[in-house]
Amino acid sequence: MLPFLKDLKEASVSAPVDVKKREPDEEMEYDALESAMEDFCHAEERKDYQAMAEAFRAAFEILESEPHQEYEEDEG
Repeated sequence: MLPFLKDLKEASVSAPVDVKKREPDEEMEYDALESAMEDFCHAEERKDYQAMAEAFRAAFEILESEPHQEYEEDEG
């Protein structure tokens, strides 16, 4: 048997991917929006469209929960 045809199972071993979750910094305030966007980026790298939608929805809800500010236009 040719050497490159031997035991293809051994060559196709895959290790699980370790995903790092962001932990809040002790010195800095925990930023929920930044965390949601990091989740979105990780999901994008994995091409996990459902996780991307969930992260986008979480970011949108965070922004909607913040107080709204009205801006006045400068009348020059």
